[in-house]
Order: sequence, then C-alpha cells, then structure tokens
Amino acid sequence: MSILADAVQRAAERAVREFGSSWILATVTDVGTSVVTIATATGPVADVRRLASYSPTVGDTVMVTRNESGTWLVVGSLA
Repeated sequence: MSILADAVQRAAERAVREFGSSWILATVTDVGTSVVTIATATGPVADVRRLASYSPTVGDTVMVTRNESGTWLVVGSLA
C-alpha cells in the first residue's frame, strides 16, 4: 500500500472507533443521581446516564452503549 492509502485506512479506522455506535462491558465505580461513573478498557467515563429501571451498585458489570455523537448510556447489569 502507498503512504496515502495507509493514512486513509488509519483515519477511517480511528473514525469508526471514536464515532461509531457500539456497546461494551464496563464496571460501575461510582453512583450519582441518574448517572454512574464506569471503568472501561480504555479508561474511566463519568456521568453516564442510566435507564430508570436499573438500580446501580458499585462493582456491577454493566452493558454500556454509545451512539455516534459520543453519548454513553448504561443499559443494565449482567446477571
């Protein structure tokens, strides 16, 4: 591949990684009012909103989703 093609490939991969929708597993590290702080493989994320039906506890392993604009949401804890 050429240098330009390599640069385009890296930019496309970075854009998908940073701005694409995705879900991950995380651990709850702090609980606030309607929000939690989570620990992910890439670092902590503060003030993540949660569904009203989920009552968080520090240490919970949770499913977290993120949309293309970067908004995080805790869906709930794993059994």
